[in-house]
Amino acid sequence: MDRKTAERLLVDADRIAEFVLECFDLTLDAPQGRELYDRAFSLYLKREAGDVPLADLYDALKGHGELPEAPAA
Repeated sequence: MDRKTAERLLVDADRIAEFVLECFDLTLDAPQGRELYDRAFSLYLKREAGDVPLADLYDALKGHGELPEAPAA
């Protein structure tokens, strides 16, 4: 997985997590909002990239490493 793919995954995960918060009328200011954001963000990444550690994803984003290709959906 290249840097551009890692960036797209992280941006998309953020957008999905923000959307989920909006659906439940929550914000990151509330503990429930932070927990829901974290779950939505993590589940999206797991679905799209498999069991790739988040640190490896950020390393690829910074250009310090390569990730295996995400599994085909």
